[in-house]
Amino acid sequence: MNKHSFLGLLWLRLVAAWPMLRDKLRATPLLLLGSVTFGVVLLMNPAKVGLLIWGASRIGLYAYLGYWVDRVLFPDARPHVLTGIAQGTAWKRRALIVAAALLAGALLP
Repeated sequence: MNKHSFLGLLWLRLVAAWPMLRDKLRATPLLLLGSVTFGVVLLMNPAKVGLLIWGASRIGLYAYLGYWVDRVLFPDARPHVLTGIAQGTAWKRRALIVAAALLAGALLP
């Protein structure tokens, strides 16, 4: 395989994967904002970085637990399987359960 055909194949694969890649990167502005904020905290008060990491890990853990609580409690009512009003209701239910788990985790010492 010569260099030009390899690059052409690579380009075709990139173009084909672009919609999926764009979907995966839709929260990039939030990631950049979080990274910049983390850098500012690191420069201004390095002693708070551990606390910031601890808080972020707790948020991630409780959001993950809330998601799985929804999946365990409602195994047959997953939002991506349902259609119409039932799908919207399932998305709202999942959001409320995850929010409740985040709130419960935030209230823990």
